[in-house]
Amino acid sequence: MSPSAPCSVVVLNYNGRHLLEACLGSVLGQEYGEFEVLLVDNGSTDGSTDWARSRFPGVRIVDAGSNLGFAGGNNLGVRCASHQRIVLLNNDTVVRPGWLRELMAALEDPGMAVVSSLVITRGIPEKYYERNGSLNFLGHNIMRAYHVPEHIFYCTGASLAFKKDLLREPFDGDYFAYSEDVYLSLRARFMGYGVAHVGSSVVDHLGGATAGRTPAVRVTMLQERNRLLNLLVFFSPWTLVRISPYLLLNIAAKAAGALAGRYSPSGILQAYAWLLSHPRVIARKRESVRKDRRVGDEEVVGWMTGRLTNAETTLQRFVDWISLAYCRAVGLRTLEFFPRETR
Repeated sequence: MSPSAPCSVVVLNYNGRHLLEACLGSVLGQEYGEFEVLLVDNGSTDGSTDWARSRFPGVRIVDAGSNLGFAGGNNLGVRCASHQRIVLLNNDTVVRPGWLRELMAALEDPGMAVVSSLVITRGIPEKYYERNGSLNFLGHNIMRAYHVPEHIFYCTGASLAFKKDLLREPFDGDYFAYSEDVYLSLRARFMGYGVAHVGSSVVDHLGGATAGRTPAVRVTMLQERNRLLNLLVFFSPWTLVRISPYLLLNIAAKAAGALAGRYSPSGILQAYAWLLSHPRVIARKRESVRKDRRVGDEEVVGWMTGRLTNAETTLQRFVDWISLAYCRAVGLRTLEFFPRETR
C-alpha cells in the first residue's frame, strides 16, 4: 500500500452533538487521497445523528441503537468500515492539517501494526509532551520514560490507526471503556508487531467529555478492573508471580485512596469483586490472545517502566530506586535496563 492508500476514519459519538461541528469539519478538511468517515452513534438522545446527516451528508452514520461503550462502539465501526486501514478518533478532538497523511504514512512499515498521534490534551502540562511515557506494573502511565521520540508503549484511543487485516476488531467488548487502547497495543506487541508514536500527526483534545457524564462508581470500577485485567490476560504466570508485590501494593494504595475520597470505594470493591468472581472468563481471554502470541513476556516487559512515580521529588526518586532494584533482583528487565539510545 502507498501512503495515500484508502482508509476509514471512525468517530464514536454519545450525546456529543456540540462537539461534532469542530471534529468532523477538521477531519473532512484533511488533504488526503481516498478516505471515508463513519460516525458511530452509541444511542444518543441529543439529536446527534439527525444533525450530522443534515450538516455533513458525506459522513456515513452507523446507529448502534444503544450505548456499546468505547470498545463495542468502535468495534461496530470497524466492522462497517470499507478499508483495511482504520483510524479511531474521539469526538472531542480537532485534528490539525496533515494529521491523516502523517498517520497513514507511519503505517507503511510492514512491521508496524498500530500508530498514534501527538494528542495535546487540555490541562496537561507542556513538559509531559517532551518525551513519551510508558506503563508500569500497576498499569499506570509514567511520564517522560522514553528518549527515542517515536517510542511509546501503547497508542492512545483518542487518535490511533491500525491495520485491520492484522488485528481484526481492535478491542475486547467486555472492557466497555478505559484501557482498551492498552489492550490493543498489547495484542500487537505480543503478536510481534510494532507500536509507534507519530509526532507530526497532531490532535487537540478536549478530554473527559464522556467520563464527565458517567457516574464515579462506574468510572472507578472500569478503570481499576481493566488496568488489572490487561495484566492478568496477557502475561505469563511467572511474570504475574514476580509482579505480585506491585499488585498487593496497588490494593493497599487504592484502599487508602478510597478512604481519603480520591476513589469511589464502591467502584474499587466492584472491580476486585469482578476479577475474583470471573476466573473462567479471564482464562478464556488468556487463551484467546495466546493463540496469536509470537513473542515472550521479556520482549514486552522491555518496553515497560519499572518506575512507580514521575520522580518529581526526592521521596519519589527513592521509591523508584527501590522498585528498580526489585526488578533487577527478580529479572524484570524494563526499559531502564537498556541503553538510552535504544529506548
